[in-house]
Amino acid sequence: GDRVTFATLYHKGTTAAEFNRFSEFTKFTTTLFGGWDGTNIFDKNSVNFSDKATSAESRGTVIGNANTSFISPGFNSSQDGSGVFNNAVNAFRVATDVITNPIASNINLLAVPGQKDPFVTDYVGDKTRDFGIAMYLQDVPSYNGLNERIFDGEAGVFVDFEYVMDALESRAIDNEYIASYAPGIVINDSYNQRKVTVPGSIAALAAIAYNDKVAYPWFAPAGFNRAALSFVDRTQARVKQNQRERAVTLNLNPIVKFPNEGHVIFSQKTMKQDQSALQSINVQRMVMDVKRQVIEIGNKILWDNIDTTIYENLNKNVSNALSVVQTKKGIEKFQVICNNTNNTAADRDANKINMRIRFVPTRSIEFVTL
Repeated sequence: GDRVTFATLYHKGTTAAEFNRFSEFTKFTTTLFGGWDGTNIFDKNSVNFSDKATSAESRGTVIGNANTSFISPGFNSSQDGSGVFNNAVNAFRVATDVITNPIASNINLLAVPGQKDPFVTDYVGDKTRDFGIAMYLQDVPSYNGLNERIFDGEAGVFVDFEYVMDALESRAIDNEYIASYAPGIVINDSYNQRKVTVPGSIAALAAIAYNDKVAYPWFAPAGFNRAALSFVDRTQARVKQNQRERAVTLNLNPIVKFPNEGHVIFSQKTMKQDQSALQSINVQRMVMDVKRQVIEIGNKILWDNIDTTIYENLNKNVSNALSVVQTKKGIEKFQVICNNTNNTAADRDANKINMRIRFVPTRSIEFVTL
């Protein structure tokens, strides 16, 4: 017979009295345990939201879950969706929307370790640029000697650094809010007493954290003073000198090994393509730090009356903040303009104030010629 539901009772024109006879069945108690996150439990990549779970690339029979040819283990078709409709890709995109929401978040660094597919990384880079006060530490895809994609977690595979650079160059990323790192590194996991392969962004996070501990955001997180990686056992690819030089021209920050010196991040480039001071991570981070301070100063004067006093106070407070950055070697000189020259009657009628800030950043030494 028919499956009886409250909808079928209503649809059959049941009287109120008869319908209410079943009202007790609308009340129930159940115990939930474990839950479900929407992933396929037969596929460890889907469960772990791994590099392969979000990738549209393939290598022979090894196919990324976001590829249209992927078939979910235990099924005869894909349960994950392809491209931007892949559930793991969409999960990372939604998470990015949350963490780059200026109303809810105040981060200054963003990393998504191990996520390398452009479906994720391009989106994170764009949202970070829109956010305006954080930098994205990007991992790039790995390839073997046959220019085939290598996914994170695959053991015993050789990474060809030339193909890694070729792939990054072909993407032509132009974004000063992105800093890219490669290759992956092998570190000592002292807690579990084993060696673990992790993405290059982990080394970048460690170097920048140490840099900010001993210096300031406008110092370069590169070289042996602030980016020596004592915890690194080896890298997934040995970067040669000519490869290191090419990586720098591509704005890729290589993790390299020097004889008797250990491992080190030997560049500090953003993915800005045009010749600009913003190609340097320390300059870009200084700009973001100044933005934060100016935003904080500006928030405190909202709803105050617009008059000459407000201009003077803004000039004074912002100049004081920039003077501190200048004293700590972040900028060489600066100028703050907030007066009647850049604030018209029309601006006042629109209830807004304009400020122009000019500064010359302190650059870092990146080349020494002997």
